[in-house]
Amino acid sequence: MKRALLHKKIGHRISRNMRHSLSLLAGLIILLWGMRVHALPDESWLIVVGNNRGDADEIQLLYGERDAREFAEVLRTQGNIASDRVRILIDESAETVRRALVNVNAGLRARSADGKTTALLVFYSGHADAESLHLRGTRLPIEELRGLVSGSPATMRLLVVDACRSGAVTRVKGVRSVPEFAIKLEDRVEAEGTAMISSSTAGESSQESDRLRASFFSHHLVNALRGAADRNGDGRVTLSEAYAYSYAQTLRSSGQTLQLQHPTYAYDVKGSGDLVLTTLTGAEHNLGRLRLADASMYLVTEERESGAVVAELTTTRNQGVIALPRGKYFIQRRGSYEFREYQIELVPGQEVDLASLPYRSVRYDQLVRKRGGTRTSVHGLNLLFGGRGEILAGQGPTPNVLLGYAADLPWLTVGARLRGSTASLMSIDGGLASRQYELGLAAVLQRYVDLPWFSLAFGVTIEGTWYAQRFAPTLRQVQSRNSFGIGFSALFALERQMFRGVGMRLEGGPSASLLNQAVLMNGAEQTAQTRSVFTWWLAGGGIWRF
Repeated sequence: MKRALLHKKIGHRISRNMRHSLSLLAGLIILLWGMRVHALPDESWLIVVGNNRGDADEIQLLYGERDAREFAEVLRTQGNIASDRVRILIDESAETVRRALVNVNAGLRARSADGKTTALLVFYSGHADAESLHLRGTRLPIEELRGLVSGSPATMRLLVVDACRSGAVTRVKGVRSVPEFAIKLEDRVEAEGTAMISSSTAGESSQESDRLRASFFSHHLVNALRGAADRNGDGRVTLSEAYAYSYAQTLRSSGQTLQLQHPTYAYDVKGSGDLVLTTLTGAEHNLGRLRLADASMYLVTEERESGAVVAELTTTRNQGVIALPRGKYFIQRRGSYEFREYQIELVPGQEVDLASLPYRSVRYDQLVRKRGGTRTSVHGLNLLFGGRGEILAGQGPTPNVLLGYAADLPWLTVGARLRGSTASLMSIDGGLASRQYELGLAAVLQRYVDLPWFSLAFGVTIEGTWYAQRFAPTLRQVQSRNSFGIGFSALFALERQMFRGVGMRLEGGPSASLLNQAVLMNGAEQTAQTRSVFTWWLAGGGIWRF
């Protein structure tokens, strides 16, 4: 069976209370918003560590190593970090990682002695417990990792940890409890110029997604650096912008699973202002720019809808820009009532404006019915006017008003409707006039076939009906009559969507009713009998889905 999620463990001493975390985040953004920003210096070094394998008894991760490569690539192409200053350590031991950190720090010490501004960025994705990182059967103590980063001679130091503890989980059976991994991020970091980011708080799980082919946190952090986090549209992504975006999107994504995940952030850069991690350029690195349309959620896949997911991102401003490698992409813009789907091709050094391109519109009810998108149901109301063939001799066609509710589900559309009808009737001898009222409550089952310009539906209705007959005053003294019946109808419908969930609907079909009918003799009611009546019905009107 396909593995759904793998859970990671990481934490620090910041409160798990969600409102407190949001307050800290808001305060951080306000504090950093007005600061000067500085790009990564030329003497910037990047060490990324990715390990799918931990201890021998731990389940192998799927995407830890891929997350590391993706992070390294976006910093190399958009972060002004030269390729010869990037160290990618995949499936390496603790000793190899330790040696790489020591060697890079030694080189930075010599450059700092010359008065150069330097930076060290370290990223880890893999297994861990409360004491250490698990690296292919070896251990690197957490305190040692912190010391190697915070004690580095680099002017600016950044540690990002997306660490995990073994424990597989399915989408329906929950999580097996494991010891917490407390990274102990301090509210104030002693070493000036140090920032640390973890993928979740103490006791929470950091989760991998098969659909995204990445952990939630790493996926959103990489997209933030590609440009999704550029809140003010200056073409630069700062450390605070990247964290704020990753926090919000990780919280949103994990909200669709069994446990929320809150990334954490400790930041202490005295007098330096905010740090620019990436810019939205990179033609020399085979990158093109995609200018998005309105602020919304976007899904970017390779070439086609079923292609591998490249990015799932949310923009908070119109005309946001992200940088992506050369290639063909399928884009879904997820609005309030529909998906808009685009096919694009990015060329290095050029920009594609999504708002100027043609698109295909796909409504949410269609997405639900074909088991796509993020919603599991779409609700709708309809108001129809029409007629029904006669059920009493001499009555003729009868006008009807129908008010209905429907819920589109993946395999079936279910609903209920209230029907009202009234008609006048004259006896055969012309001496007795009456008015008949009907009130019906029906259950409706439908199956849709969605075509490019309209949708077809077929199904059945089962209706319980109350009949009432009231007679006009005459010489004859005839009492009012009330009875109940049941009706069955075949349903055939045609729908055309117009705008923002509003559409037109035409439906009809044959029907059969069982009802009690009085037997008269010489104008007087003698008895009653149950009759079956076959007729037709037709109605049209509007439908609104929300």
